[in-house]
Amino acid sequence: MEVDKQVRLASRIFLAGFIMGTAVAGYSQTPEQTRTRPVLRSTGVYAGSQEQPQQPTNKGSNEIDEGSVVRVNTSLITVPAVVMDRNGRYIANLRKEDFRIYEDGVEQKISYFASVEKPFTVALMLDVSGSTQFELAQIRDAANAFVSRLRFNDRVMAITFDGQIHVLSEPTDVATIRRSKLHIPPVTDGTVLYDAVDFALKRMAQIPGRKAIVLMTDGVDQNSHASLKSTLADIAEQDVLIYTVQYNTLPQLSQRLSPIKNEKARRKVQARLMQGYAVSEPYLRALADKTGGRFYRADDLREVGPAFEAITAELGVQYSLGYYPKENSSAGAQRAIKVRVRYPNMVVRARDGYTTAPIIARKTGGN
Repeated sequence: MEVDKQVRLASRIFLAGFIMGTAVAGYSQTPEQTRTRPVLRSTGVYAGSQEQPQQPTNKGSNEIDEGSVVRVNTSLITVPAVVMDRNGRYIANLRKEDFRIYEDGVEQKISYFASVEKPFTVALMLDVSGSTQFELAQIRDAANAFVSRLRFNDRVMAITFDGQIHVLSEPTDVATIRRSKLHIPPVTDGTVLYDAVDFALKRMAQIPGRKAIVLMTDGVDQNSHASLKSTLADIAEQDVLIYTVQYNTLPQLSQRLSPIKNEKARRKVQARLMQGYAVSEPYLRALADKTGGRFYRADDLREVGPAFEAITAELGVQYSLGYYPKENSSAGAQRAIKVRVRYPNMVVRARDGYTTAPIIARKTGGN
């Protein structure tokens, strides 16, 4: 009897040991559960490793861009820039780390960088109003010469304006424009310069990538609904370069006014046009200066060609920088921008600031 009890006890001990060993072995063969990286929750920018970050559960608050850049409740500010030496020669082949960008005196982290090889979309705007009716052939030839100097991978949107706005071509590759040439429609009375600028700004805002507006005009507006002040305010919210080429039509003013036989009416029209001429150059300079472009004056249409040549050369050596502001902005806030390079004796030309649009302000506020 005692022997039987010892046998049964030994059997139970053996069975219990076998079961525990099997359980331990099974646990050791179970793969370790993969740990999940924590999701970044910040108003800044995270340029992480090449591993993909976990998708946030609240898709409305976070956005994941290419290159593992996570952007949370903020908007990218893009700044086109041109770098020259003290002799005016353009500097190419600079790298992202060669630039420093400041907003209201605070250095920002450069999150986007495009070098000179990137193509441009150019809106070519031609004033073909009554003030230019004696030079339309030269304007057309200058425009076609400008297109011929662009690179094949650039795109062109051609616009003319007089009393109306005419879109000669939607953004189209340069090769197609060169084959078809630009044809100017019949001229109508009036000059809707400010309306045309407003139209071009809105259209260019819908186009991604690097972009520029090249505006050729005498700078005199007559019939626009938009105003000088409104268009200058609008460019503060844009990331487009504006190059202005002003040609002088004042010598032809008396010839243009000669069909008006009533002297009182003629003087009234002349006084209004002279007011337009007085503000024309300051307006065109402001468009260029505020966007980082350049103003050119051509007293003779023969000088337009060299101006266009200089613009196309400059477009070929542009840089585009982008950053997410470290501080949130309220609606309509004015922010100053300064771009520098780390090398001495170099000059950087870039937009000098921007105004926060209401929709951007709401986003940066976390709404």
